[in-house]
Amino acid sequence: MHRAVIGVLVHNEEPNIETCLRAILDESVDGISVGEVIVVSSGSTDRTEDIVRRVASNDRRVRLVSEAKRNGKASALNLLLSKSAHPLVVLLGGDVVFTPGSLGRLLEPFEDPAVGMTGVRPIPTNARRGVMGNVVHVLWDMHHELSLSKPKLGEAIAFRRILQGIDTETLVDEAMLEQVVLRQGLRLQYVPSAIVRNHGPETLREFIDQRTRIYRGHLDLAAVTGYRVSSMNASAAGRAAWNLVRRRVALRYLMLAFCLEAAARTHARLTHRGSRVRGGGVWTAIPSSKVVVEAGHVLRAHHDFFQRLQIPGAAVRDGGRQISGGAVALRIRQLIRSDDQISLSSEGLTVIFRGDVAAAEALFARLAREIRELKASHVILPPMD
Repeated sequence: MHRAVIGVLVHNEEPNIETCLRAILDESVDGISVGEVIVVSSGSTDRTEDIVRRVASNDRRVRLVSEAKRNGKASALNLLLSKSAHPLVVLLGGDVVFTPGSLGRLLEPFEDPAVGMTGVRPIPTNARRGVMGNVVHVLWDMHHELSLSKPKLGEAIAFRRILQGIDTETLVDEAMLEQVVLRQGLRLQYVPSAIVRNHGPETLREFIDQRTRIYRGHLDLAAVTGYRVSSMNASAAGRAAWNLVRRRVALRYLMLAFCLEAAARTHARLTHRGSRVRGGGVWTAIPSSKVVVEAGHVLRAHHDFFQRLQIPGAAVRDGGRQISGGAVALRIRQLIRSDDQISLSSEGLTVIFRGDVAAAEALFARLAREIRELKASHVILPPMD
């Protein structure tokens, strides 16, 4: 990673930027730690830059580059390239958080000189419940299935420095980079074990607005360069959907996600009409996507499996006095995520949540710090909807 610059492009990311930076700075793989981290802040009006300066004052690897005016993500990327010289560039937004080890895994494929660009697997922190929560997860599950056969890279990427900049009018910088890399005869590589957390739209209006803007960018890119991302291939999308059906994803949410995506694409086509709108590189942020991880909550590294923490009724004591189950349940509810399930019975407490063994251990450690003499066991449950 000493050969890479990590670029974090931000605009008003006060809720997330410190979590984002801490996840990067804590990364260490085989004794090689992160080198330079450049945060490009474009027209931020909240406390984003103050937070970055505070982190930078305690860690010399972090550098802030501030733009007085917001000119768009592509413009910020070009500024990042002009301020660094590393042969590899990692690019992400301030609303994306690496899970442990994922940054290193994202860079490993560059040992092969034929690899020009790599991408992560995003897993939303939205609760997988309700209409929009399930639709957001179906969307990213679709992207995962598509990328396994033909990479569609986004959210956090790494690429070789084979260009000086990209078109500042683009709405889809990652897709623009994909076509540049392929034009150079290099390969795209999806790295599903490199996982980041983001947060999808929580309302129907925000979802349609976001998907319309992205598809409008894909239409622009196809019109200018002829490059079409894998999600524009109907047969590939059909195969990905079938794979989700085989994984027992709820059919009603899969169909709803398809319908909403179709509506957004229709809207994008109607407003596109074969021409580009200048100044299109700047777009309106989605407010509900700006809180990736609520303060203090544990990042889940994977969502395909569930963990169960079993806390016997007699296992929670304070100074020799057993605490009532209701009081313990209330305290644990404050310490876990909103989409985690907790139940109370005569046998004790049970917490069920999505994650891997490491997530279970991290959650238990957190609970143990807060509740003295806590004892629990955990088991892995099979995947389910």
